[in-house]
Amino acid sequence: MPNVVGTIEYLQQLPLYEEEKPYWCLLTPREGFDPDKHRLDNLEFEDRGGLTITDIRDMPESPGLDTFGFQVLSHESSRKTFETKAHVDEYKRETEQLLKDHLGAVSVTCYELRNRKNLNIARSVFNILDPLLVEGPARGAHNDVTYDSGPVIINRYLSEDDKKKYLKPGYRFRILNTWRSLVPNLEDRPIALCDSRSIEPTDLVAADRIIPDRVGEVYYLTFNQKHRWSVSK
Repeated sequence: MPNVVGTIEYLQQLPLYEEEKPYWCLLTPREGFDPDKHRLDNLEFEDRGGLTITDIRDMPESPGLDTFGFQVLSHESSRKTFETKAHVDEYKRETEQLLKDHLGAVSVTCYELRNRKNLNIARSVFNILDPLLVEGPARGAHNDVTYDSGPVIINRYLSEDDKKKYLKPGYRFRILNTWRSLVPNLEDRPIALCDSRSIEPTDLVAADRIIPDRVGEVYYLTFNQKHRWSVSK
């Protein structure tokens, strides 16, 4: 696929965010509360068009985690659909082994899975705690882990035995997202990845992600013409 000119959705740079932290609530309907009648976020996005997006396969330098902040692996999953919780657990174990083999890690924990489809998802069936939840496309260029939320994630999902074993000098922690298409030919909404070396710290805006059992934090990206985007299909 040749390079394309496309559009990326960014968080707007609003004076509002100098006084009020961006937030997004993921709450399920309940008696007396209808998410369709109450705004659950203060996020305002903007489309930036005319951006050159490079095909990862045509890049002169092979991207790596320690350089670009992302990497492409060739791997055929044994799991294409998720109909039961056991299917989800099977995919997590497979992902753990893939990362363990590739990174040479002594331990890998896959703590979450998100199944997304290019569909409008009805609020009446929305439950963020459902392991079989199917979500629509994520909005806005973002990074799911921040400087503050990283340690919280490690503390939440690591067992007490693993904390004693690995929270000491000599061990390095990485929190990674893995992504794959579940269809042979991806025709729309491929994932776009930004070269981390082209991002300034001031481009990142921390936002609260509020779900029924906790508050997390993500980074949304604001526009910078220096950003270098790539796509994998």
